[in-house]
Amino acid sequence: MKRYILITFFLISTVLGFAQNQANIWYFGEKIGLDFNQIPPTALYNSAISSTEGSASISDIYGKILFYSNGVSVYNRKHTVMKNGDALLGDFSSADNVVFVPSPGNDSIIYLFTIGAAFQQNKGFRYTVINLNRDEGFGEAVNKNILIESDSYEQLAAVRHCNNKDVWIVIHKWNSDELHTYLLTSAGLSNTPIISHTNLLISGYENNKVGKLKFSLDGKMLAATHSFETNVVMLMNFDNSSGTLTNPVIFRPTPVGIPNEYTGAYGIEFSPNGKLLYVTDNFSIDEPNALYQFDISSGNASSIIASRQTLFKPYPWFAGALQIGPDQKIYMAMGNDTAISVIDNPDQYGVGCNFIYNKIFVGKNNNKPVKFGLPNFIQSYFNPASNPYDFTRLPANCLDRNVTFKINRLNGIDSVKWNFGDAQQSQVLQPTHTYAAPGVYDVKLIVYKIDCSGLNDTIIRKIWIAGSGEFLGVDTSSCNVLSLQIGVEEILGANYLWNTGFTGNKITTTGFGDYWLEIDQNGCKLRDTIKVSPMPQPTVSLGIDTGICKYKPVVLKTLSSNYDSYLWSTGETTQSILVNQTGMYHVTVSKNSCQVSDTIQVLQGDCDVYIPSAFTPNNDNLNETFGVVDNTTLQFFSLQIYSKWGQLIFSSNDVTKKWDGTFKGKKMPVGSYLWMLNYTNIRGRKFYEQGTVMLIR
Repeated sequence: MKRYILITFFLISTVLGFAQNQANIWYFGEKIGLDFNQIPPTALYNSAISSTEGSASISDIYGKILFYSNGVSVYNRKHTVMKNGDALLGDFSSADNVVFVPSPGNDSIIYLFTIGAAFQQNKGFRYTVINLNRDEGFGEAVNKNILIESDSYEQLAAVRHCNNKDVWIVIHKWNSDELHTYLLTSAGLSNTPIISHTNLLISGYENNKVGKLKFSLDGKMLAATHSFETNVVMLMNFDNSSGTLTNPVIFRPTPVGIPNEYTGAYGIEFSPNGKLLYVTDNFSIDEPNALYQFDISSGNASSIIASRQTLFKPYPWFAGALQIGPDQKIYMAMGNDTAISVIDNPDQYGVGCNFIYNKIFVGKNNNKPVKFGLPNFIQSYFNPASNPYDFTRLPANCLDRNVTFKINRLNGIDSVKWNFGDAQQSQVLQPTHTYAAPGVYDVKLIVYKIDCSGLNDTIIRKIWIAGSGEFLGVDTSSCNVLSLQIGVEEILGANYLWNTGFTGNKITTTGFGDYWLEIDQNGCKLRDTIKVSPMPQPTVSLGIDTGICKYKPVVLKTLSSNYDSYLWSTGETTQSILVNQTGMYHVTVSKNSCQVSDTIQVLQGDCDVYIPSAFTPNNDNLNETFGVVDNTTLQFFSLQIYSKWGQLIFSSNDVTKKWDGTFKGKKMPVGSYLWMLNYTNIRGRKFYEQGTVMLIR
């Protein structure tokens, strides 16, 4: 039975339609996480890290975890420490302790930036280089703990350059009002930072280093919280073409009250539209723990303070980190809690933002795994408008030769140029092209941009136009299922999934039955099924074990002759063989490519008495005596030899005793001599034989 299933799907026009899935898996707190590959996100319990505050994770473009870290160790997708991925000089009690930043233009390299914690010996800003291709694809840290700045706040933020390729990394230098901005490009990390002044000098008590840095999604603003004695929020404009920060606006989030002894302003996040700012605070005895919302659109400190909305007072828990998710909602951690709280509509001012306390339960066995932190990411991952340009095909039918190409986003585009891989071109934003024949085509899109770079992006994707849905071929049968390989020649750019879970383009079967393969290639899916049946096996028999005598060789042959080929253990390839020696013999026969073997044992047989007709006693050591050949085992034996005159010249009852051609010590003349033999064989049968033997000298 041959059958195939054509899989089609529709692209959903949502913020996740062309999402940057690198931020889809979060690991944080005490070995917990969230999976945003499904909405709403679900709790994860396979994390290997523990962190009081900061953490970071990064997934591939399909949302599958690559690495995650608490600033001290890096774990791979096996949830084991990456090769050389331990002894990092971040700290699990640093607020913004770590962030992963892929190298622009090199998919195999990821930079891991770390910052130490206040009161710890290693307080500096460092980076470690990870090579994804090492250790069989599980990654290896190849350069580790490279020092950039020796002392800084616990603040670290990353956002894309306006060219949407390079990445800015910002830290706050300790005991100064300087923010240092570094640019990571395909050439590596800039040696000299761009220095911006905030007019806010913080020094003294080491814990004043605690706080958070966070970019708005569009990368045009940067917000910072300064905790403990300082307890302020700072906003600055960011030029993501030059890396400079300007126009600092500083305000205190907490109303006038009696300070307590805990952190003060801590978590911070922008609304997706960049008009609202959310801050967590643990400072005032009047409002010991609170989540605030501020309207920052005025850019004026007094107006911002006046717009403050108190959304939640999580006492007795401490208000922790805030982080926007791939679903454009803002997530909130509270120290020693069992769940994550969510701001469902963060672009709405006031209670309309819909804060939901403890929306996602992550506690198990009555534990409290939520700590202060949530993972740190390149903030641009959450901005659909900053996604790198890409395209997909419509419809998602690999057999359809009429293909519509859709760009993931249109903002920032001046014009485009398409090359469909068959010498045809177009300058239409969303063209439909008809392919004349099936095949794999290199489709090239050149996007001429209007952003700050003044450059263009070139995207090349391989597009598969399938010739048939039955790409696995016809149903088949096999003699040995463990040796049958089925599948397709590799289709570049395709992902494969078998019903066994295997993800290669070819598979060796492990049993008879149905096997299906689903091919997913740049927006189209196709599934085909092939049935693998057992082939009828031939049978072969050489019969029962047999005996052999020296002068009576035996013929070995199969009981049937209906085979395509024969191979004997002697190397012969005929239907039968003649053997004259004892031993084990086997034959392998084939029929319709199936092979089967049988073995027979040839033993020393119950052989009859054999008397030669002549002998030559001439001292040449060849045929010197006359008697029974092979000393056959007998129950009774009597041999007499007579001359031509009838005189008895030799007599013996010993089968091993032979006549040497003499009588009474004298050589007998050449001629014919009569012999008479009486014997009883091993089975008790009696025989009488007579004949003549020729003596030749």
